[in-house]
Amino acid sequence: MNSKKSVQVGDIFATPLPMNKYGAVKVVKIIDNSYLIGITSYMHKQIPTIDSKEVHQALITDSIIDDSKKPLYEWVDGRIPKDLIFIGNTPLTKEEQGIESNIYAGYWSKGCALAVYYELRRQTDPEGFALEIQKEDEALALKNSMLKPKKMLEEKIFWGIISLLDWNKKDEEEIVEAAIKELSTFTAWQIRHFEETLSYKLFLLDTEEHAKEIGEHRFSEQDQHFSPDLFLYARCAVVASGQEVFEDILSNPSKMLKDTEFEILLSLSSEAYYVKKGKEFEYESGCSYETFSNKEGWSNTL
Repeated sequence: MNSKKSVQVGDIFATPLPMNKYGAVKVVKIIDNSYLIGITSYMHKQIPTIDSKEVHQALITDSIIDDSKKPLYEWVDGRIPKDLIFIGNTPLTKEEQGIESNIYAGYWSKGCALAVYYELRRQTDPEGFALEIQKEDEALALKNSMLKPKKMLEEKIFWGIISLLDWNKKDEEEIVEAAIKELSTFTAWQIRHFEETLSYKLFLLDTEEHAKEIGEHRFSEQDQHFSPDLFLYARCAVVASGQEVFEDILSNPSKMLKDTEFEILLSLSSEAYYVKKGKEFEYESGCSYETFSNKEGWSNTL
C-alpha cells in the first residue's frame, strides 16, 4: 500500500490490474492538485521494481484524435490512492519533460494503469474485447437512462454548507476550508447525502441551454471546441454561488455565469470524508454530474 505522503515529479507507482497482474505509472508533471501521469508498458504478476525495464517505457496506444500511435499520458486529480505502491523516483527524460496532454481521466484511482490491460486484450482477443466493451457500454447506457437521485441532504443544511465558502479569500483551497471543516463533523452517511445533493443540482444544470450561455467556450453545434469538463466546472460555480443564484439560473439559462469555473467544489465531500475517516471517499451518486448525463436536458442534441 502507498505510504508516500507527497507526490513528486518522477515518482513511479505500481497499481493492481485484472488477472492478478500489476501495472505502473510515472508522474511527469504536477499543477496544484492535478498530476500528469504516463502509463507504462509494464504488466506482470510481480510487483515491479525501479529496475524493471518496462516501467521506463511508455505504453503506446492509438491516439483518440487521429490514427497515429502515441504514448499515453493523462491528467488526474485528487489524492493518490492508497492502493498504489511507490517503487521509486527517476529523473524525467528530455522527451518526458516536453510532454503535453489534454486527456483528462478524472480523479486518480487504482485503475489508472488499466490502459495497458485493455491494450493487451485488444491485441490478443480483439473480438472478445470488442464484445466486452459493447456490453459495458450497453450497461452504462441502461444505467444512464434510469438516473434518479438517492437520499439527499435537507436543502437548508446543504445550502448552509455552501454558504461557508469564503469569497474573501483568494486561494481556492482557503475558500473551501471552512465548508470542508464543517462537513467533516457530519456523519459518514450525511457526507454521502451531501455528495448526492451536489451531484443532483449539477445534473439539473446539465442542459444544452445552459451550456450555450457559459461564455467564450459555450456549446455550439458548429463549434468543435466545447469542453464537457469546463461546462461541469462552470456549473460548479453556479452552485457555489448559493441557493438564490442557483435557482435563478436553473430557471433562466440566459443568466448562466460567464467564463467562471469552480472545479474545487467537486472535492468537498472527499476532503471532508478524508478528514473524518482518514481514507478515500468512495460513493456513486444516483445522478451523474458529468456533462451529457441529463438526457432530457440534451434531447435536441443526443
